[in-house]
Amino acid sequence: MKALVCALCAFLWLVFSTAPARAESPDQAYAAALTALNKGAVNEAIDRLELLADQGVVNADASLARAAAYLARADGSGSQPGDLGRAAAALSETLLLRPDDAQADRALDAVQTEIARRKSKLQENVVVRPRLSRAMAGLLPEQAWALLAALSSLAIAAGIIVRRLAARPLVRLSAVVSISVGAALVVIFGGAAYAAEQFRVTSQPAVVIVSEARLTNELGRPLPYKRGADTTTVSEGATVYVKDRHEGRCLVEWGSADGWLSLSEVRLLAQR
Repeated sequence: MKALVCALCAFLWLVFSTAPARAESPDQAYAAALTALNKGAVNEAIDRLELLADQGVVNADASLARAAAYLARADGSGSQPGDLGRAAAALSETLLLRPDDAQADRALDAVQTEIARRKSKLQENVVVRPRLSRAMAGLLPEQAWALLAALSSLAIAAGIIVRRLAARPLVRLSAVVSISVGAALVVIFGGAAYAAEQFRVTSQPAVVIVSEARLTNELGRPLPYKRGADTTTVSEGATVYVKDRHEGRCLVEWGSADGWLSLSEVRLLAQR
């Protein structure tokens, strides 16, 4: 874990030191946080970076710095419960803002592995497969599904034009095949684009930042256990999807289970 923290700190310091100086207060706060992090003042760095997040600053580098700060504290003598979960949340947020960040992806995998190692005696899961519909819609970005649907509709249009203009039976048959395949693909790709859009507007990803969180019903009573597996206790660092919020509680989707958690038990991830 120390090597991971050092690598993240070095990367962030290099990025910031080569960036042009600006007079804006968020940049000054970010610079001060990086300075504190490199000096080992992790609590000061965390306070500054959390303040930036509370002010609505959405930035992949700031999220990555926050992850490095929590990892540094988790690896030191002043570690606090939930540090690894908050680090996982910051890394997940980084990947939402910058999906091609290989360093953040590797760091998140390492953090989840460490949480799983610490929880192995309790046989708790950190990573749970999402529902099939969400998993399929998440295979590509929403815009990619929409583009594929548009291209499929062009194939339909081209097939219609060719079928009307062509005189040879083989060409007309090829046009009919193009129309049929294009129509099927429009349904598939259009449905995936719609599903991705619905998931985006009706739910928000979040990460559990406490040692464990127990799913409850609307009345606050713990959900019953299902035979064969614990599907009601969500481990630190697990990704959930918030579908509703009410009076300090949130309705979340975790794998195939839906239940209520306290908002203080999760970290909502910023999205552009």
